[in-house]
Amino acid sequence: MSNFRLLLLLALVVPVMLGVSYAFVPLYRTFCQIFGIPVPTVAVGQEGEPKGDFEASDRYVTVRFMGNQANKSPVTLRPMDTKLRVQLGQPVLTAYKAVNNKPEEMTGVAVHTILAMGQPGGNDAAQYVELEQCFCFEEQIYPASGTVNLPLSFTITPNLPKEIHTITFGYTLFEEQG
Repeated sequence: MSNFRLLLLLALVVPVMLGVSYAFVPLYRTFCQIFGIPVPTVAVGQEGEPKGDFEASDRYVTVRFMGNQANKSPVTLRPMDTKLRVQLGQPVLTAYKAVNNKPEEMTGVAVHTILAMGQPGGNDAAQYVELEQCFCFEEQIYPASGTVNLPLSFTITPNLPKEIHTITFGYTLFEEQG
């Protein structure tokens, strides 16, 4: 009887997990909106408009970039630059490179996190970053066995706390289901 219960449990868990993975991006977007985390609305190919006119500061921070793919995604996501020294208040333009290792086209969505190092009491740095062009939260098509450059344009605001010395942009690519 215990084998039957295990089979029944697995038969219920698998569809629930597939449903959760499919709903992750919309749930994440809703979560961000509820808690006031900014969700950029600029997609690849669109021009971003700076949200503020910032005066350049004489302060610099290190910005690191990471790329990951979720659950055996055939697309490899990697930053063109893994680390930059960035002046506060100055616009920065970099990019990620996505390589589809599959002979079929894939549709995917990237989700980002922006974390700070050096700040006591929390590490969310999104409030200090003005995204002007981003490939996150928007459906992208990755051509069969092809490469796509995904631009990222941002400014780190001069009001960044003095304790923060490093900011990390982490992007995770999820394959669209359906």
